[in-house]
Amino acid sequence: MSELSIIITGGLQGIGAEIVERFAQEQSQIAIIANAKSIETSDLTKRFSEFRKMGSEVRVIPTNILDDAEIAQAVDKAATQANGVIDVCVNAALISQPMTYDETTPDKLDLFYQVNARSGYSLMRSVHQYLRKSHNPHVLNIAPPINLDPRVMGYRTAYTVSQYFRSMLTVGMANAEQWRGIACNALWPLKPFCDGGNLGIYQSHIDVSSALRRMALFSEAAYGIITQPADRFNGEFFYDEEILEMLSVALGQFDEHAQPQSSEAVSDANFNHEDHSAHVAVMMD
Repeated sequence: MSELSIIITGGLQGIGAEIVERFAQEQSQIAIIANAKSIETSDLTKRFSEFRKMGSEVRVIPTNILDDAEIAQAVDKAATQANGVIDVCVNAALISQPMTYDETTPDKLDLFYQVNARSGYSLMRSVHQYLRKSHNPHVLNIAPPINLDPRVMGYRTAYTVSQYFRSMLTVGMANAEQWRGIACNALWPLKPFCDGGNLGIYQSHIDVSSALRRMALFSEAAYGIITQPADRFNGEFFYDEEILEMLSVALGQFDEHAQPQSSEAVSDANFNHEDHSAHVAVMMD
């Protein structure tokens, strides 16, 4: 396929970084919008050098994603570097931290909302004009299907509520007249991963401790969605395994039997909705 122009938040670690690596294998131009404080120059230089060998150009645009003006400037810069066209927008930035009700102050709730919900909306508004110029425009939100099960809602309340706001934005944008012709879908992992990058909101009936797979499964699912015609899926919520099965991609290749789980993966894999004390993971770009 032809070279893609991609803009992504949360692309320096976790599943966001995995998505960047997958897209970089396809000769893409990738702009990562990231908080400058989260940039580790030496590590990025090595990673980006490998991406260039694959035929892709990956750049970081230091941006405060809580600032609408900075987001707009970053989008303009990314579009200029891609001849005025952006094909794919991925909202992967998030902040996740388990907190009790007493710990969830209004200020902390505001921060979760600003990062997990508002920043994505601001990015989508800014990138809209450049997506319009693409032959196959896609927005992919890393957001869960809405599940009002109390066992799910009671876990990381600020995180869950703000992530569900992003989920609702997915449906809203997909059905807005101004967005007609631009695919807007959401992707979420069915289970935790054996190599970390876990997001913490899972359907309560899913056995999250068996048959765990690598994060590469998720990035392959993301690639599978954004390479479909924009008029095939819109306003849909997909689990990673579901979309790969639909596209006839073998899931077994993402198994990781031989490699021991990291401590983070074990913590999330053994997650109990009634025990919030064990795992603290913050991922914010």
